[in-house]
Amino acid sequence: MIELKVLIDDLDYDSIAEYLIPALAESMARDQKGGILGGVLANNPDMLTSMARTLLGTLSQEKRDELLVQLLNKNREKLLQKATKAATDKGIQVKLCDLTARKF
Repeated sequence: MIELKVLIDDLDYDSIAEYLIPALAESMARDQKGGILGGVLANNPDMLTSMARTLLGTLSQEKRDELLVQLLNKNREKLLQKATKAATDKGIQVKLCDLTARKF
């Protein structure tokens, strides 16, 4: 086995929001989670993206990093599955075993 750690710095949170928010909206619509507000936002990904950008813009870099670490750890299994599928789609046979994130 190989342990792979990736250190990330100076992440552009706006571009991450643009990439991830539509997936979040799709997930919310599919899972029907979030109540009335979730339903409204799930059907309007542009509004959801705008709200996420506004929220991220009000947070300090430290708080944004803490939020990202929490999201990475919470969604660990999904991320491992998606990374494995992405590799397989590119013809790379691999089984990803772990993903952890912590803030230094």
